[in-house]
Amino acid sequence: MATLTSKHRINAAQAPNRRRIFSGERLAARVSWYAPGERMRPHAHDCHQLSLLLLGTLAEQTPQGEERLAQPALGVKQAGVMHANDYGPSGALMLGIDLPAAFDLQEHLGITRAWQWRGRELQPVLLQGRGMLSALLAGELAGDEVDSRLWELLASMAATGERSAGTPPRWLARCCQRLQDETLPLTELAREVGLHPVYFARAFARWMGCAPSVFRARAQLQRALPLLAKGQALADVAHDAGFADQSHFSRIARAHSGLTPARLRALLRA
Repeated sequence: MATLTSKHRINAAQAPNRRRIFSGERLAARVSWYAPGERMRPHAHDCHQLSLLLLGTLAEQTPQGEERLAQPALGVKQAGVMHANDYGPSGALMLGIDLPAAFDLQEHLGITRAWQWRGRELQPVLLQGRGMLSALLAGELAGDEVDSRLWELLASMAATGERSAGTPPRWLARCCQRLQDETLPLTELAREVGLHPVYFARAFARWMGCAPSVFRARAQLQRALPLLAKGQALADVAHDAGFADQSHFSRIARAHSGLTPARLRALLRA
């Protein structure tokens, strides 16, 4: 990733791969799709951003450090924080909320760090975010209701816990990579790393924040994203991404994004 040596500002709502889905007096919401391999040079924003990584991969670098993500996570960037992004082999689907730089994140949301990613206790936030995205794209929410729901989502984001400390076991990275690359039985994966399936499942969930089966399903859906973005037929996408059939694909898509494959494809191609 690029070294943070230069600075330019961008308007998130005007970038070609971003779609503003709500704009109010105090906040705005956007959904963003970054294609596989896409990168963003070092830049900063004139607003605070809280971003929910729904699907995909992301590496983000700031002067404070670097985060590499391959599962849902919540990111907080205060206005003016320099960062560069690499969206990796899967691309990324993100739901974001923008707040004015004058908004006091510490006073109103209890957020003190200028840049951070959180990965624990995200399930309630993910469900809330997916539901909101689905309702917004379907035109089911009026302006005042959207504003209220977004503030509720912000409150939930602020309550999300920090990720666990410590160093994950070496086998975990190998297993995650295997699941991102292909669909295979979890018992087979546990056997490959020499672990009992029960210990494998418990340790995986402890470090990754989800069961191995959930990670595998999400990885299948992430493999489907670039195929959907190309407009490929849904049945072909289901097959190529490793789903049992199109019905299985549909269930996983709705569970992890709140959208049907057809609506997800339309969003990525918008």
